[in-house]
Amino acid sequence: MSYEGFRKNRSLRTLTTVFAEYRLPLDIRYRLTVSANLRYGLQKFAYPQIELTNTKTGEVSLMGNIPARGVRQSSTESVNLTNFHTLTWEKVIAPGHTLGALGGYSLETFDDANFLAANQGYLGNDLTELNAGSTFPTVGGSSTASRLMSYFGRANYNLRERYLLEASFRYDGSSRFVAGKRWGFFPSVSAGWRISEEAFLKSSSVVSNLKLRASWGKLGNQNIPLFSYVDGVGIGQNYSFNNNLVGGAAVTQLSDPDISWERTAITDIGLDVGFFNNRLTLELDWFSKRTTDILRQVSVPAQVGNLVGPVRNIGSVSNEGVELTLNYRNRIGGLLYNVGANVTYLTNRVVDLDGQRYFTGLRVAQEGHPIDSFFGLQATGLFQTDEEIKAAPRQSTVTKPGDIRYRDVDGNNVIDNNDRVVIGNSIPKYTYTFTAGAEYRGFDLTLFFQGVQGVNSYLTGNLSQPYRNGAGVTRDWLTESWTPENPGAALPRLTTATTYPQNFQTSSFWVRDASYLRLKNIQLGYSLPAALVHRLGLSRAKVFVNAQNYLTFTKFKFTDPERDLTRNDLIEYPIAKTATVGLNLTF
Repeated sequence: MSYEGFRKNRSLRTLTTVFAEYRLPLDIRYRLTVSANLRYGLQKFAYPQIELTNTKTGEVSLMGNIPARGVRQSSTESVNLTNFHTLTWEKVIAPGHTLGALGGYSLETFDDANFLAANQGYLGNDLTELNAGSTFPTVGGSSTASRLMSYFGRANYNLRERYLLEASFRYDGSSRFVAGKRWGFFPSVSAGWRISEEAFLKSSSVVSNLKLRASWGKLGNQNIPLFSYVDGVGIGQNYSFNNNLVGGAAVTQLSDPDISWERTAITDIGLDVGFFNNRLTLELDWFSKRTTDILRQVSVPAQVGNLVGPVRNIGSVSNEGVELTLNYRNRIGGLLYNVGANVTYLTNRVVDLDGQRYFTGLRVAQEGHPIDSFFGLQATGLFQTDEEIKAAPRQSTVTKPGDIRYRDVDGNNVIDNNDRVVIGNSIPKYTYTFTAGAEYRGFDLTLFFQGVQGVNSYLTGNLSQPYRNGAGVTRDWLTESWTPENPGAALPRLTTATTYPQNFQTSSFWVRDASYLRLKNIQLGYSLPAALVHRLGLSRAKVFVNAQNYLTFTKFKFTDPERDLTRNDLIEYPIAKTATVGLNLTF
């Protein structure tokens, strides 16, 4: 392709070179990967001139804000380099005793750059060069670079496949942190005892597998924007000087120069059991996950200025729970079947924030509660009469029957922001799956269920605010809103959020249970008899019908419950139901 053809087609050219792995007696491995992406684009804009007619006077004028025809050219360049080395050693030091070790080094670099130039004021559509334009020339460009360097190692010991011990470490350095804060050490250790290999269980006809295991380790997280340790400066921050408007630059985002790695320590104690030649298997795990120095962007008071808050290491969060997995498989005559289940119970709790609270939209991080809990007023029902309003703590100056009644938490007889508490949890307490399958005379059936329990979502936008943005209302607002004739209504009196925001404050009234159980996948298939398939010149033929997400059991009827529950709105495309009929042929 010519340069002109490449330029006008806005092609993407990718260069990737991989040096093969070389293996030596000590198993020394070296891999170098270079990936470069170069993109060049040309766009020409020819905006139409749209005439508007005043229906009263008949006057014709051009629509405003239509720029002249223009040309825009841009290019991007990405070069990523991965340099990876390992050295492996293994030796049988005595009968039944095996030692192994691995050491390595890696370096990952990421370099990105982009360039943009544009111009307007072209005399014709055939002109495509930048210097043919006459007005509003624009030029811009930026570049970023980041590095991640790692040293890692592992050592393991195996005694007759009964006693297993392994220790490992990583020593990582990231350019996302300031010098002096870039390196983190992350060790781990694990041990296992295969009790079923002991003499007293070796010949058991009931217990076919029994293993006790335990592990502890640390992980690091460096997933923050580049250069978060320096203040962000924005240009175009104009100011008044000597009664003239002068262009300038100013700090628009604050930083914390002391940020460093987020660290997570994980402890797990588990038991694996198999019965009757592993027809029935059980896995039981107790786990504890403690994350410290959590990396999170925090807000700053408005009194400081219109500034974006810094990324900081703000505190620690614990996750503790139990996970149980059961599976059973068996055969009865020509019927082969299996069933299984997995259930996880999780307790999430903010352990330490140094007494602070951090808000993100409707959610809060607060000591003693799950992270990202919903935070607001506690609703205690709807006012029915004026007498109830007079006897209750002061809600607002315009409170009327049919309005939401809020609890006075601090006892000062006034409802305000000091009465806000945790009102919902965005992290499920239970997560579970169920599976089942069967095969019989060429037919096969598989089912997979998935669900969560003990989790909430919050109604916002058009689902909780009638006539929002000029839209209509749901049927519930027409049939279930409060009126004197309908005092037991599920919704407050019908008002708009703009004219009467009292009923649409963040409160427990709009918290909903988002638990669900969903049939994620079901498939029924039939494999044609082998004799018939072979006569057709095939080795296998199967016809099947498959359905995904077809059944959902939930009290949450507003939108798809399988969604990001931390969103501040419900505008998210739901997961689609899918039905498929197919034929698999193997030659």
